[in-house]
Amino acid sequence: MIVARVHGRTCPTVPTPSRGGSLSHMIKLFAADLDGTLLNGLHLTDRTILRSIARVRKAGMHFSLATGRTVRDPRQLGFQKNVCVVCGNGSMVLGEDGTLLRSHPLDQAFVEELVTRFSTEPLEFITTEHTYHLQSEEAHRAAYSHMALWRRVVTRGMSMTGGPEHVYNCTPAQIAALRVVKINAHIAGMGRADQIHDFLNAHTDVATNAPFDPCMFEITAAGVDKGEAVSWLANHLGIRDDEVAVYGDGGNDIAMLRRFSHAYATHGASDDAKRAAGNVIGSCITHAVPHHVVRTLRTQGSLA
Repeated sequence: MIVARVHGRTCPTVPTPSRGGSLSHMIKLFAADLDGTLLNGLHLTDRTILRSIARVRKAGMHFSLATGRTVRDPRQLGFQKNVCVVCGNGSMVLGEDGTLLRSHPLDQAFVEELVTRFSTEPLEFITTEHTYHLQSEEAHRAAYSHMALWRRVVTRGMSMTGGPEHVYNCTPAQIAALRVVKINAHIAGMGRADQIHDFLNAHTDVATNAPFDPCMFEITAAGVDKGEAVSWLANHLGIRDDEVAVYGDGGNDIAMLRRFSHAYATHGASDDAKRAAGNVIGSCITHAVPHHVVRTLRTQGSLA
């Protein structure tokens, strides 16, 4: 497997052995973004991915999804209940048994002001249990169908239409009363999007926007991101940051890739993500992340 170094960072492909032959920092937690990273070219799980996770768990290590998607049950995406979940860009953390370990809500006054000023926009307000919409289900589906095909494929996991998890036709007052952990939006037209950007720039003390794509909004509380959440999860599991390997490809992965010394971007990652990681592995199409995970286990002697 080829790994390229970016802008002088010297983190190797896998943790390096010490002179005595044992690894100085054994990786005990692997955390991977989904789309463009862990999932295959069709944005799905498959046998190669699931087998690599099973080998991590058999070795006594941990695996976590680290995604902007809302994943209240990893089985919805084809995973088994043997993974931790950092989702909503770090606003929610689930244990391997599906238990909600932590959630970080947005400032309620901020949510109230945003929903009042932009009540006609297709905003999605995410809580630990449901996703709430000001618009109808029909309007939500229509907005979704107007996206470019590739964006619909990626965002389907962030915003699956219908189902018991979604609540439609909410009023601004109902939204303002919720414990919202993340707000998603795809705004058509730069004028209105610019207004939301200006609003967010005036509220950087309480909120941050870290979308996977520039056309999207993915708003969480200030200080909440995948890197902070994965570090919290590692500490919860009794694992140090230098015992964590992370993988990503997009804008909402940058904080995570910068935070950890063992960080890897996929071949199709954004330039910013590649610079943040310092190391570039292959493509999700060729299962670069699952192969890298197994190689790391083998190198550190964790495979039976």
